[in-house]
Amino acid sequence: MKSNLQHPQNIIVIHEHTSNPIPTFTQQLKLRRSLLANLLVFAAGCGILAFAGLFLYRHLTTVRSRDAVINGVIVNVRAPEEGTLQQLRAKVGQFIKPAEETPLAVLENDYLSQGDLKEVEKWLERRQGELEAAQAKLAQLQGLLTSAQGDERHQQLLEVKQTNRQVAAAQAELGAARANLADAKARHRLAKINYGRFSRLAQQGAVPQAQADAALAELQQSQAQVVARQREVEAAADRVEALKADARAAELGLTLRNTRSNYDPRLRLQELKIQIGEQQAIVQGLKREIAAQQRQVAQARREVAQRKIVKVAAPIAAYVWRVDARPGMFLGKGDRILQLLDCQRRWIDVFVEEQSLRLIHPGTKAKIELYGSKGKVLWGTVTNIRSGLGRLNPGDDQVIPIPENYPRQSQVRVELDADQDWGEGNFCYVGYTARVTFQISP
Repeated sequence: MKSNLQHPQNIIVIHEHTSNPIPTFTQQLKLRRSLLANLLVFAAGCGILAFAGLFLYRHLTTVRSRDAVINGVIVNVRAPEEGTLQQLRAKVGQFIKPAEETPLAVLENDYLSQGDLKEVEKWLERRQGELEAAQAKLAQLQGLLTSAQGDERHQQLLEVKQTNRQVAAAQAELGAARANLADAKARHRLAKINYGRFSRLAQQGAVPQAQADAALAELQQSQAQVVARQREVEAAADRVEALKADARAAELGLTLRNTRSNYDPRLRLQELKIQIGEQQAIVQGLKREIAAQQRQVAQARREVAQRKIVKVAAPIAAYVWRVDARPGMFLGKGDRILQLLDCQRRWIDVFVEEQSLRLIHPGTKAKIELYGSKGKVLWGTVTNIRSGLGRLNPGDDQVIPIPENYPRQSQVRVELDADQDWGEGNFCYVGYTARVTFQISP
């Protein structure tokens, strides 16, 4: 018992007199655990702060969609004419180019009506007969014209012969008229000299002004006489020339104005020329009309041939979205053969909360992550925004009450960049849903 009591005392004594106590293993382990816990707490705090900062940054710089789907333009290829579909080269998912020589589809119509073409051909035959009749009449009138021209020449000669007897008298009258003209010119010169003399004397006061006026009147009268005599000379000369022509006509034994049938061949000549002109116009009109109809017949024949075998080409470079017709089917004009997906015109319709519209505007860049294609990312730009979906009928003045807790969503259209790939075999990703993130400035 005594020894047991002394043992703890000895231990106490040892501790009291030790200046640098040595920690035990248990104490060291506890110390290490405390430091590790502090480090873990510190790291967790830093991680939470970093996550909160990253979340806040993303919340301030991005807006995510509630739902989004890629859309595109569908082009309908229809039958230009009715007929039976003989060939169809397109298959769903196949990429078609419009520049390819092989047609997309071939239609054949064995029951094509040619009634209009036959009617035009019959009309053309009738017009050909009318043209031949008009040309025959024109030839007859030209023969009559030649005869009338001969009569007109004879008429001239006969009129010259008849007026030969009057030429001498007319020439004598012409000589007398010329003599009278010479006398009138001499009187005119004398009157002009007298007027000049009396005019100067009257200005000097040597003679009365009345004499100067009388000289002026005499000068004017003599001038008028000269003009009258000149006209008489010209008339006499014209008469002589006319009588010479009548004399040439009289040499053929015809009357002066009419033939023995009491009809002037010159009038007949004029009538024939008018009739020939009219007939030539009729012939030319028929020829132009027939030529136009012949062109129409040729065009109609080409159209019949084209409508009998109709080749359908792809209007654009696109993927075959849907095939509605099969070889052997009879298609009417305008019936749909297939549908093409235009990958050049794609967009994505994005639905976002209406309160997010204050951060989105046309021109905002968008990142599109497809759900149906792992890791596939597309890019686009906002083009327009439409709100009020399901809550507004534009143009209707009737108020539509909004149900409680009805989602206030808006449609944002994002045009995809044209330089991105089309997704071979995936129809350019049309119909894919995606998560869209809008890149906005904080």
